[in-house]
Amino acid sequence: MRLIKYLIEGEGGFKLNCADLSLDKARSYTENQFSKDSKDLDKVLPDFDKNYKVLQQKLTKALDIPRIQMPVIEPEDMDKFHNDLTKGNVDIFKPYEGKKLKIVPTNWKPLPEKEGEKWITLGVKDGDLNDDKIKAKWENVAGKDLIPLQSQIWLEKLIGNIVKYGPPKAGSPVLSTTIIVSKEGYILDGHHRFGQVMLADPNLKIKALRIPLDVKFLLKISRSYGAAIGREPKG
Repeated sequence: MRLIKYLIEGEGGFKLNCADLSLDKARSYTENQFSKDSKDLDKVLPDFDKNYKVLQQKLTKALDIPRIQMPVIEPEDMDKFHNDLTKGNVDIFKPYEGKKLKIVPTNWKPLPEKEGEKWITLGVKDGDLNDDKIKAKWENVAGKDLIPLQSQIWLEKLIGNIVKYGPPKAGSPVLSTTIIVSKEGYILDGHHRFGQVMLADPNLKIKALRIPLDVKFLLKISRSYGAAIGREPKG
């Protein structure tokens, strides 16, 4: 079956984008991959058709921020990020240390180490120790209650992981590796983990760090934070 119309060229060749790929073609591809591993799609993912449609509906709400502009905060950075926000270390609100909050541009690069360390302490040097404290909190959020920020979710990556590791279930790393979530429920990272959950069971809950900022402002803050801790943007 020809799938070229629904493919996007990327690193490593063409990719199947769930946002555009019809259910019939997605099912045909998935059945083929499962059969190669002697698995039955309807036994492993009994609600594939219904859940794939729900995933596609979710993808229509994506803001599609270019990948190069996305923040990079890795799972191992989450505890520090949470701590710096809740303690008010990051200079988010007025009064500012200096004329205004220094946010890195969209074509950002990591800050030099000393400059990055300084940036993360501006919130406690602006004359008010409490103005920048954010009540970020750990939550477990159902996949159906999340909104993807990116619409490019590759079916072959979702299915490859499910074939190899099985569908997400309680206790699996797919659910326990933290994602960052905005006030509205947009996810800043972990889109393919989100996609696997949606195909398996949208009611499954993913560990999330919920930050009570609107998504566009959160993108600026977290992009700057990623730059401050030396993370490279992913183009």
